[in-house]
Amino acid sequence: MGATPAPRKRGRPRTGQGLDDAHLLKGALDAFAEKGYDGMSLRELGRRLEVSHALLTARYGSKEGLWFAALEYALGHAAQGWRQTVEDPALDDLQALRLGIVHQIVFAASFPQVVRILNHEGGVDSDRIRFVVDRFVKPLRPLVEVRLNRLQDAGRIRPLPYEVLHFMVVHGPGALFANTVESDLLGAHPPAGDHAVWRHAEAVADAIIFGLATPPAAGTTPK
Repeated sequence: MGATPAPRKRGRPRTGQGLDDAHLLKGALDAFAEKGYDGMSLRELGRRLEVSHALLTARYGSKEGLWFAALEYALGHAAQGWRQTVEDPALDDLQALRLGIVHQIVFAASFPQVVRILNHEGGVDSDRIRFVVDRFVKPLRPLVEVRLNRLQDAGRIRPLPYEVLHFMVVHGPGALFANTVESDLLGAHPPAGDHAVWRHAEAVADAIIFGLATPPAAGTTPK
């Protein structure tokens, strides 16, 4: 007969054994999205996650360290999707732009906390918003702009500054998933499930691409 496992000690775990970072970081994203950086403490977050706040301090160093780790965890997924898309030589520029938008919307559905956090942080200068821009936006910007500029130079899309596209794609479609109260009051029904989310993302991406595309010259037949 095997040994009977020892009963779990009462109280919150202090060593973090059995707890993976994803669980803690998702909990941190939820908390910072709900209350903002200043409204959340490690002690309260520890209560929410049923772990010692000392464990969070040991793992992440400080509340700010936890914030950085949580955003690194989430935005790493978004950056990977964009990078794989814009660096794919097999994709036409317009296809790459469309697929990048699709991936961004799917990301927003998976991590709705990010748009809410950016809304908290985007209006006040801090190391946190600069971290997001410097760590994720700036490295990807030249890769997207190469595609965007080629499309504009070829007359395939209307002139559009990169920063306008950023807000159109990052904040606009993500609000449906992030602003849950507003969505409820409007009677919205955000898609649920991978297939439904992907179809929704494609529909929104198509609407954006259609709006960007230059109209055919007079007297020509659209292809």
